[in-house]
Amino acid sequence: MKFKALDAPAFVYIIKTISEFMDEGAIVSTNDGIRINGIDPSRVVFLDIFLPARYFENYESKDKEVIGINLEDLSSILARVKKDDTLSFETDGSNLKIIIEGSFQRIFSLPLLSMEEQKNPSLNLEFPFKAKMLTVTFSDVIDGLADLGDTLTVSSEGGKLYLSVEGDMGESKVELSTDNGALLEASGNDAKSTYGMEYVLNTTKMRKASDTMELYFGSQIPLKLHYELPQGGYGEFYIAPRVE
Repeated sequence: MKFKALDAPAFVYIIKTISEFMDEGAIVSTNDGIRINGIDPSRVVFLDIFLPARYFENYESKDKEVIGINLEDLSSILARVKKDDTLSFETDGSNLKIIIEGSFQRIFSLPLLSMEEQKNPSLNLEFPFKAKMLTVTFSDVIDGLADLGDTLTVSSEGGKLYLSVEGDMGESKVELSTDNGALLEASGNDAKSTYGMEYVLNTTKMRKASDTMELYFGSQIPLKLHYELPQGGYGEFYIAPRVE
């Protein structure tokens, strides 16, 4: 496996987001691209990240290669990447070589872990409500609510989406709709459910890599956050509802 990120800072934030949920993960590379998926230790979040071959400036892979990596260590290395740096990866025997090039070249090597490809859980869900918006819109709303409470209530009524929290300082509720320009699209039925704010907040680091996102939910079913990435890539997060 060998590839060079087309947008190094964006790739860094994708890895940083994944590392918020998993300390270790399997990177599966095929001719089509790379995929990282898994379930966080609390078994609240399932994530699935796919970056197609055309997402990268250069991409080479065997028919299929599965490598395990310590995502926390990888994220720590990638924190050194600056805006105009280039970022390349290649497997070298039992190690993953990371090459950061800017005003000078830095080469890091991480040992590969023995891991198997994660199987996607069966998620045959029908979501009563769907909304599409700019990723920065969703991120700004969540950032504004996160300090006010640890439970996010997601509800829909009359084609509008409401995100709210209730805490010691009272309740804060944000209305998002196509009428006020916050939503690009919205469709579905009225529904209401609650989710852990921390899990939702941790997905918003994808704002550095994604321009638009879609939110899917229904009463007492997982919240699906689909972050659209260039060239057909995506980052999906399924967050289990809190039991009321």
